Amino acid sequence: MKKLLLLYLSLLVFQFSRASGDNFSAGARGAAMGDASITNADVFSTTTNQAGIAFMNNYSVGIYTERKFLNAAINNFNGAVVIPVNNKIGTFGLSANYYGYKYYNETKIGLAYARKFGEKFSIGLQFDFLRMMIFENGSKNFYTLELGFQYKPWKVLTLGAHIYNPIPYKVDKIFNDRLPTVIKFGMGYEPSPKVLLAAEYEQDIHYKPRFKGGIEYRPIKYFHIRAGAQTTPFSASFGFGVNVKGLNLDLASSYHAVLGFTPQLALIYSFTKKQKK
Repeated sequence: MKKLLLLYLSLLVFQFSRASGDNFSAGARGAAMGDASITNADVFSTTTNQAGIAFMNNYSVGIYTERKFLNAAINNFNGAVVIPVNNKIGTFGLSANYYGYKYYNETKIGLAYARKFGEKFSIGLQFDFLRMMIFENGSKNFYTLELGFQYKPWKVLTLGAHIYNPIPYKVDKIFNDRLPTVIKFGMGYEPSPKVLLAAEYEQDIHYKPRFKGGIEYRPIKYFHIRAGAQTTPFSASFGFGVNVKGLNLDLASSYHAVLGFTPQLALIYSFTKKQKK
């Protein structure tokens, strides 16, 4: 009975957080900025927008964790690696995500490839393997794709777009359930070297559109302060980041009016590539 009650509570929270095959977020930097992260270019772009890894110059590894609404039964873990080769070949990325707990969980493994075309435009593609497990119902495996691009018309402006699961995949033929198809458009604007403004539009074809926005303020080189919000349902977020010699520590927390706080933590380490003589 206890297991069933816990499962029911978890499924209720999953409904509020748009789970069941959704593309879960990764990266505390984006989480602090209202999850407006489609124009970022870091290791967690392997989840948010694969085109972003094409603009990375160094090898990078990252780990991310969050506890949904401080519920011990609902955790989200993500690990990612990015390997830039060169401009002609492109950049490769690998990510793994686990969401849930032992009675209900979703696992996602993604293999990404991105390439720049000139210095302003990039395209990214990712193949995903997904596994969903429900207590006493067993598990199911699925495959899907992600596609994104980034365009930098000016140094201070980045535009981005991304689609997750472009071909709706049937999860259950009897009830006609499908993996969600999610389309995103966004922009990042830097009015000064110390300020980044981000905005994003997200459309899950099964839900109302969601709007996201955030700001990052860099008072000094090694310390960043962030805040943001998103709609449908409304939630506010805040956080900060510390960057020292290739190591980034990002902390964030978002607040949902009904379900409460969700703390997030991310660590990124970038390895400087040795220049050939």
